[in-house]
Amino acid sequence: MTDAPSGRRSELLLGVVAIVLIAATMRLPVAALSPLAGRIDADIPLSALALGALGTAPPIAFALAGVLAPRLARRLQLEPTLLLAMLAMIAGHLVRAAAADYTMLLVGTLVLLLGAGFGNVLLPAAVKKITPHRIGAMTAAYAMIMSIGAAVPPLVAVPLAELADWRVSLAIWAAFVAVAVLPWVALALREVRAHRAWRAGVEADGMPAPVDRPRRAALLRSPTLWGIGIPFTVSSISAYAGYALLPPMLREIAGVGEAEAGALLALLGFLGLPLAAVGPVLAARLRTPTPLLVASTVLFGTAYAGLLLAPQAATLLWMIALGLGYITFPMCLALFALRTRTPAMASTVSGAVQTVGYAVAALAPLLLGALRDGTGSWAPAIAVLLALSAANLIAVPLLGRRGMVDDELGR
Repeated sequence: MTDAPSGRRSELLLGVVAIVLIAATMRLPVAALSPLAGRIDADIPLSALALGALGTAPPIAFALAGVLAPRLARRLQLEPTLLLAMLAMIAGHLVRAAAADYTMLLVGTLVLLLGAGFGNVLLPAAVKKITPHRIGAMTAAYAMIMSIGAAVPPLVAVPLAELADWRVSLAIWAAFVAVAVLPWVALALREVRAHRAWRAGVEADGMPAPVDRPRRAALLRSPTLWGIGIPFTVSSISAYAGYALLPPMLREIAGVGEAEAGALLALLGFLGLPLAAVGPVLAARLRTPTPLLVASTVLFGTAYAGLLLAPQAATLLWMIALGLGYITFPMCLALFALRTRTPAMASTVSGAVQTVGYAVAALAPLLLGALRDGTGSWAPAIAVLLALSAANLIAVPLLGRRGMVDDELGR
């Protein structure tokens, strides 16, 4: 069947290049817009509520992709689905660059993020299919590229807008996605031909095609899925709360300026590079991910306790600890493939975990912001984040079983 990885070097190289290129595009939608908010506001009025809606769009779109992506991949196959996701990303970049009003800007953003969300969900399955014996290394490579994709746009968005305008600054990323599409066209065509040939053989034998389609309710019986889902959700809450709230929080409690707050936020993105390099590899080599879960808990705890008790004493240190605490995110990306036996199950587990994780993360900035407004202080919100960071420890016994989701579901 087409799930078997190709032994030919050229096909393997094509697959690796395709994974790296799509990874480079998947964080552009999140990072390219917010630095331009002031310039966009001159043409398209952006109220605080409008900015809040744009800020919650990424996790909402990613959660929706977690529901839709595995289903569409089962119908169309993995490679064609990822190709369609990238075409949606190109369309989204161009629509929001050409936006005449807020509705068009929001629709373009949602289409763009939905395409990126499909990549989030299906890339672990692509890694398992294309490089099944190098899951840790390949996940590390694409996670590093994703981190670069998150860190670069905030640095170049404003200079690009100064050279032309904000529309050009947003539209230029469509060209990057267009380049990344090329290897996926070849992979999708090859997969369609191979799948048609396989189905023709199955139908000639009079045998029904097997379908690996576990019900989502059944997935709840898997301790391993919960073990992956908990740290993924904790990391997502912290990340999206940080993107939305850290700059105003730091200006208020640490007394830093606007530029310094932006630089500290960019630091979190750059710290993702070493984490992406080591997290998946350690997840593949360690007997259990317990050391990574404990380290993340300690780092998050240090960061939030520092911000709560002594925000001005060592602000840079607290930000470094916070950034390093995200090591559980690339760890989970690797576990989607490491703790499943087939690409189909990897995409199913990835979709289920990301649906819940991003849905919860979408609510976090709104609830924490409301808590700040209701109390007049950031202390309660930081205390909530501090308490949530300890939830990583719940996953220790769940992943210490070294279980495979397929086996736990009896598949």
